[in-house]
Amino acid sequence: MNDNKQSTQSRFLIAAVLSMVVLLTWSYFFAPKPNPGANANVNSNAANTQTAQATPPVQATPTPTPVATTPDNTPNKVLSIKTPLYEVKLDSKGALATSWVLVKNVNGYGDKPLFAEGSTKETKIPLELIPQDNPKREYPFRLTTGDENLDGLLNERNYNVAAEGEITLTGTESKQIDFTFKEGDVEVTKTFIFRADSSLTDLQIKATRGGQTIPNTKLLIGMAIGDQGIKVHNYYLVEPEAVAFANNTVDRHVAASIITSEKTVGKISVNGDIDWAGVGDTYFGMAAIPAQKTNGLEFTATKIKKTVEPFFNGIFAWISRSKTTEVDLHLVTAHVPINADGSTTKIYSGSKDYFTLKDYDVKLESEVGRPVYLGEFINYSWYAWFRAIIKPIAIGLLYCLTAIYGLVGNYGIAIIIFTLIFYSVFFPLRWYSSKSFKKAQANAPKMKELQDKMKAMQAKGIASDDPKMRELQMEQLKMTKDAIPIGGCLPLLLQMPLFLAFFVAITIALDFRQASFLWLPDLAAADPYHILEFLFAGSMAGTMIFTPATPAITDEQKMQQKMMTYLMPGMMLWVMWGYPAGMLLYWFFGNIVSFGQQFIINRLNNTVPEEPMKKI
Repeated sequence: MNDNKQSTQSRFLIAAVLSMVVLLTWSYFFAPKPNPGANANVNSNAANTQTAQATPPVQATPTPTPVATTPDNTPNKVLSIKTPLYEVKLDSKGALATSWVLVKNVNGYGDKPLFAEGSTKETKIPLELIPQDNPKREYPFRLTTGDENLDGLLNERNYNVAAEGEITLTGTESKQIDFTFKEGDVEVTKTFIFRADSSLTDLQIKATRGGQTIPNTKLLIGMAIGDQGIKVHNYYLVEPEAVAFANNTVDRHVAASIITSEKTVGKISVNGDIDWAGVGDTYFGMAAIPAQKTNGLEFTATKIKKTVEPFFNGIFAWISRSKTTEVDLHLVTAHVPINADGSTTKIYSGSKDYFTLKDYDVKLESEVGRPVYLGEFINYSWYAWFRAIIKPIAIGLLYCLTAIYGLVGNYGIAIIIFTLIFYSVFFPLRWYSSKSFKKAQANAPKMKELQDKMKAMQAKGIASDDPKMRELQMEQLKMTKDAIPIGGCLPLLLQMPLFLAFFVAITIALDFRQASFLWLPDLAAADPYHILEFLFAGSMAGTMIFTPATPAITDEQKMQQKMMTYLMPGMMLWVMWGYPAGMLLYWFFGNIVSFGQQFIINRLNNTVPEEPMKKI
């Protein structure tokens, strides 16, 4: 805002601009990072404290192992492990997980059945974490060593396994499954321990060559772990992203930022101490937590074209009825360094719900022997300083909404009640602000008289530093400052972080997902009929029309105020199109409450005597 804009009209514009800042701030701090382009190639030598492309520590290079010429006579087996929380399929070829279906989420607030995006009350789709269209078999738990021939042996040959068929676990049961492989002097054992009552799986990998532990071993998590029921990704249904807790801070990357614009593949290194790393989308993910901190983490990404069911990509496409049928899909995999000496790597496969991860942070610290901070899997913001502001607000908001939900049993009603309470708390401040606007309206004729006098004096050639001119300027400044104190903008300023925190709260609380309210099937997704977007824009226009504004003195100012009154809701309709219904419900009902409060304030202010104008 320019300092020379001292007119009373600019005060109203400040309030209007702040409304836009709420949405623009979200877009800046929460939208996925854009592709950095060729000049910021993640494979270049550009310095970065967390993602520097420095060469990993030099380790002994293994002797190349020739590809086996003997046929693979080990029979292929597919094991199925079923628990109350998840269902897993393990393929003996490479001892890989080819399917991981989440069944239920459990935390301190209860149990929640899980279903894929696109599920309805009539049709429940299993929530599959692993992409099934996977011709290159880039399934979780592949191993890489830096030796392509050895990698081929470890991942493309059948392992021996004693278990067969389907294994069902209940209560507190657990099951150990051993996959073993031997070819020449290479011996590998993959041991899985599944538990019926936990989303943590133990994975022990012992890989030797010539009796020596194979160095540089990495465990792959990916590709693109997340809800496979999502057909089209957006700012809410985000593409799976790579996340690590490295050097005591969170480090996350969207696949699009790893791939340069002219390529379809990319790789990035994360140096330093690695606590854990994994891949996940908005609500679900898989992470590997080594027994000890390691180093040498890498993320790889691939971009492919995908044909999708026709959809409207934005409000203008919706209006023109122009559908999109092809999108870019970005796949990402985490190459997590592990010690292949038989030590235990914990595998977390489940939701990224705040309350759930909070529980598992406690369990992991007890079992691993160090703080793990798996709760940082949640994307509060891409920027650490902004995350420090939004995170505590979002968590506090989540506790409030959860407490209200415990009383009313519906998150839509909980949002409405919270909004009513929040706006009621700031009603006195809003009233005080409206009284200031009323005072400004009463002073409008005097302000116009001041401006006319100053113009007349300027036309006579009177300098701006003339005592009489300075007196008029000081009087104008005093009237402006007295009419609209800083408290007038405070309610709006307080709503900005709350609005951003609402978006975060919706993504960190699994209970918002697929929570229905009235015609809305999912408060964490867009209104499928877009009714709420138009209700929001209409209520915003009504509130702006009946809310007192700083009086427009000139015809130009009056025209600008009218444009802002009707143009702003249209702009916000465009910006908010497709946003999660929970956020729109909060803002829409907030507009309704504001309208009602303003009606009461207007009646109360009619009884306030106007101050008499002084003669200049």
